[in-house]
Amino acid sequence: MNRGVLNMIRSWVPAPLLAAWRHRFGWQWYRGDHANWSAARAASSGYDDSVVLTRVLAATRAVLSGRAVWERDGVAFKEVAVNEPVLAVLRQAAQEGGGRLIVIDFGGALGSSWWQHRHALADLRSVEWRVVEQAHYVRAGREFAGAQLSFYPSLADACPGGEAMVILLSSVLPYVEAPLAVLAEVAASGCRHVIIDRTPLVRSGRGRLVVQHTTPELGGGSYPCRLFSREELLSPLNGSYALVQEWAALDELAADVTHRGFHFRRIET
Repeated sequence: MNRGVLNMIRSWVPAPLLAAWRHRFGWQWYRGDHANWSAARAASSGYDDSVVLTRVLAATRAVLSGRAVWERDGVAFKEVAVNEPVLAVLRQAAQEGGGRLIVIDFGGALGSSWWQHRHALADLRSVEWRVVEQAHYVRAGREFAGAQLSFYPSLADACPGGEAMVILLSSVLPYVEAPLAVLAEVAASGCRHVIIDRTPLVRSGRGRLVVQHTTPELGGGSYPCRLFSREELLSPLNGSYALVQEWAALDELAADVTHRGFHFRRIET
């Protein structure tokens, strides 16, 4: 069946039915229900960090050389695309800052979101995109660092003076052992805008710890992943931040899970 026919079928079939079909017959991304992070990690095969980083490095180099426009998860894209809800928040923050924008991109790899949105932010007076990542990504990031893009090992290092306008957490909270502690640190930072994007929520019931199995095309391997309940995810920001907007995010990997994006604004006291 060719791609045109497949796209036509997708346009006819309601999204919930498509999700159910993928869940029943497609790749099983999320498996298991584990009591704690250690149990989920023990049930994982893991993945070769060096292989993943090599793939991301190659894609980022393709962007830097002009052979691609942006990259995500080690996949290079040759056409411009932006995440419209995320871009809208970035531009709002820049407007409030008189055309100046400072973003802390927590778990931002080698600047994936920066490469994706840099052209759409080119008219601003100044942009600083500060990626917080694991040590081996920070070391690799030196190749791409410059006046606008920089890399740091912690949120405190990236924002010592509390001057950041936006903290972005895109597809990162499910993959850290203590995501609520990360959100508590974010809340304590005092940053005006917080974006949580591409984050899986269970459609009903409690959140759970699973093992995410990646397709061979994306490098294979398996690793712990947290599927949040909505209340669990949002609780660390309650009281300090107000939810401004919510949107359907990029990924739809299981029938009982929805990926969401959120924009929070700090409550002025």
